[in-house]
Amino acid sequence: MKKPRPKKCKFCKETYQPDRPLTEVCGVKCAIALAGVKRQKKQKKEDKLRLEELRPLSHWLNLTQGVFNEYIRLRDDREPCISCGTMVTNEWCAGHYRTRGAASQHRFSEFNCHKQCNRYCNMELSGNIINYRPRLIDKIGLAEVEALENDNSTKRWTREELDELRKVYRAKIKGML
Repeated sequence: MKKPRPKKCKFCKETYQPDRPLTEVCGVKCAIALAGVKRQKKQKKEDKLRLEELRPLSHWLNLTQGVFNEYIRLRDDREPCISCGTMVTNEWCAGHYRTRGAASQHRFSEFNCHKQCNRYCNMELSGNIINYRPRLIDKIGLAEVEALENDNSTKRWTREELDELRKVYRAKIKGML
């Protein structure tokens, strides 16, 4: 049988001549130490998973909202503010026609959310809905706007749905860049 070639120990990084081909470490001391390191990594990973399970739904809603808003800003990058029509601001947000609090079912609806100037329309004028509606009708059509306005169902998001939405919008963002 052919003798295995020299290897580098995964723990101490010293070169050694292995007895068997699948050996990772130079001796018993390094084997025990490496096992401890691997155990710590596994424990850290399990702790992270446990912590994720303990986080409230609001955490996952906020993460998903951030990815969704980024997608909306990129999608409407070359368009003016949906409410006032300006192109001269450097602060943009994803403004909802029907607010997230009033219509949680439309929180992640692409028809309900469009690029809006942050400081003026979104913050000072609370969404500038008076000017938002006519431009929204021009953009998506009267039938879609009325469907948004008349849908008063409620939606309770689950973590699985939010995880899936984040994946979808990250993929869309990646496709745009």
